[in-house]
Amino acid sequence: MIQGLSWRRRAVEALTARVVGLGGGAIIVAITLIFFYLVMVAAPIFRPAQISELDVLRLSGSQVLAAGSNDSFESLYAIGADGTISFLNPDTGALRGSERLTPYPLAAVRLVFPSNDTFALVGEDGTATLVRVWFRRRFDGDVGYIEDHVDRLFGGEPLPLPAIPVEQATGHHENRFDFYLAESVLKVAGVDASGNIRIWQFDQLDDRLSQPPAVDLRPGGSIDRLDFGPRGDWLYATNSSGAVAVYDIAVPDQAVEVYSGFLTRDGAELSVMTPLLGRYSLMAADNNGRLTQWILRRGPEGAGLVAARDFEFADPIAAIVAEPRRKGMMALDSRGEMHLLHSTSERYLASFPTGLSTPAAAAFSPRSDRLLLAMPNGDLRRYAVTNHHPEISWAALWHKIWYEGYPEPVHSWQSSSADNDFEPKFSFSPLLFGTLKAAFYAMLFATPIAVMGAIYTAYFMAPRMRRWVKPGIEVMAAMPTVILGFLAGLWFAPLVEQNLSAVLSLFVAVPLCMLGFAWFWHLLPRRVTQPFDGWFAAISIPVLVVTTWLVFAYDNGLERLLFDGDAQAWFLAALGLDYDQRNALVVGIAMGLAVIPVVFAISEDAIHGVPRHLTTGSLALGATNWQTLTRVVILTASPGIFSALMIGLGRAVGETMIVLMATGNTPLMDFNLFEGMRTFAANIAVELPESEVDSSHYRLLFLAAVVLFVLTFCFNTGAELVRQRLRSRYGNL
Repeated sequence: MIQGLSWRRRAVEALTARVVGLGGGAIIVAITLIFFYLVMVAAPIFRPAQISELDVLRLSGSQVLAAGSNDSFESLYAIGADGTISFLNPDTGALRGSERLTPYPLAAVRLVFPSNDTFALVGEDGTATLVRVWFRRRFDGDVGYIEDHVDRLFGGEPLPLPAIPVEQATGHHENRFDFYLAESVLKVAGVDASGNIRIWQFDQLDDRLSQPPAVDLRPGGSIDRLDFGPRGDWLYATNSSGAVAVYDIAVPDQAVEVYSGFLTRDGAELSVMTPLLGRYSLMAADNNGRLTQWILRRGPEGAGLVAARDFEFADPIAAIVAEPRRKGMMALDSRGEMHLLHSTSERYLASFPTGLSTPAAAAFSPRSDRLLLAMPNGDLRRYAVTNHHPEISWAALWHKIWYEGYPEPVHSWQSSSADNDFEPKFSFSPLLFGTLKAAFYAMLFATPIAVMGAIYTAYFMAPRMRRWVKPGIEVMAAMPTVILGFLAGLWFAPLVEQNLSAVLSLFVAVPLCMLGFAWFWHLLPRRVTQPFDGWFAAISIPVLVVTTWLVFAYDNGLERLLFDGDAQAWFLAALGLDYDQRNALVVGIAMGLAVIPVVFAISEDAIHGVPRHLTTGSLALGATNWQTLTRVVILTASPGIFSALMIGLGRAVGETMIVLMATGNTPLMDFNLFEGMRTFAANIAVELPESEVDSSHYRLLFLAAVVLFVLTFCFNTGAELVRQRLRSRYGNL
């Protein structure tokens, strides 16, 4: 009979061991698969860009002055010097159709800012015709095809450009004019025969350029190029020597020069200049092979241009083509080598030797996956560009970056905006800082309460009370964090804001009152306190409640005494600390409440599990309870206590809902207790549902998950190493 029971027990133990081992192995495999899936989604970010030549289309007719395509690159168009637009099949080069846009030859074609499909056709007779090229997809049954359309603005009527001598223009003639059209506002700028800048503004599009100019500027030097700036409120005037002047023309009849300087340095000459998307930046190349990004910024001294970054090349840059929807560009040097660049990430993405001279016109397709070069001999060369994530680099993720409009390089995360000219900011540094900041304040609040509570519960508390307290605290671990976040954001954060001095005073008043009550209890006769041994925690609850009530009841007096009547204003004036309602203090307390049950339960088990013979032996040798606790119990339980803290830290690092609901989710890099933060976990939860699949933003969120995964893995690995050292050192006590 006994042998039968023994066999069954061994069988059950063996089966249990196999099941547990299988479950543990399955968990490891699942975590590994999750990690590799995250890496697989994020990996395309690091694929290099490529450029390849597709073919050459031989165009008959006049020289091409502008070219482009529809979004899907199913139709090409070219505007010739004879005023004709031709639509071509990109696969065969066959002519799809053509249309005469002007009855007169063209001297230049200028893209109307800020559009990518509207052109100003400047004629040799001193007039300009504005046209918009657009496409519509049609279906014939199940077969789709593209319709090509051209709209003539202002009814196709040529707009006269008085006192602007087209026939006297030399070099880049089209650069002596610029046009801005947005909603119902049209602005036109040009250089007249005397070298003055003339600007017209029309708030009603049925007006004509026959009216006098809104402003007539007299620059100090010659002007070879004009470019409207952001929102048409600025004007850049440059010449071939590199001199530049910036005008504030937000109110045209009050236009004023706000900056003058040079786009070149060290005595170099300007070879070519092109604005980037949105025209907050100018890309200026000199004859020494340096390509510099000049950013328009405002500061205490006023608006101006500042050199943000340089790209160095062996040969001077002869042409620059800006991408229509990103802050990237193609630079063609004097040897005919094509360079693909991105300004924000400061990346040299790809190069391709073409051996070509400077093109007559060049343009990216709307998606920047094709590049068109119209050569002076009439060839239209097409290149395929594979460049999905140019804005991502190690520097863009972790280093300070000088973004457009900023006074200095900063760490910033801002993935979207309502502005089409927006420059994405993908720095992981504020997210990592916010993750560590939130975890730090949570552990700062939770550690002393959880560990000291575990010590008291395991070592001093009466067994009967422990049977109630320990399960009660462990049940708190099952509370959904969304509830804690909800209460923290909607109830606790306003409470702290209205009673800041009282909340801060509690961190001092409660420990002092509890120590005072403990000292008073110690002074009482032993015959009074002995019946309540192990029940001190229950007896002190009224003291805790009364202390809290008194602090809040006399909040106004405390605020006048400690903070001159206004705690928030005092912190700002004395320490320079701003106060946000949802801040690290609120997050630390709320997240600390989520961490406390985990740390308490594991620490209490470790302390309570210390062998009884160790404590009794220590007491028998004459040690006090406190000496036994500090020199035997805590040292023996230290591996378990440390493991509890690391598990709690991992919980804090990965927490989502509390941080999401109890902080402002602002990606700041400030350790200020009274300001919020944004963490990796909260950022992924907020932005992933709104991100475009396979976009740079989408893949970066998966990369953020990889970083968070690695971060927690490093914490856990380091914790396990420390735990093993503690175990080997104190395990034989």
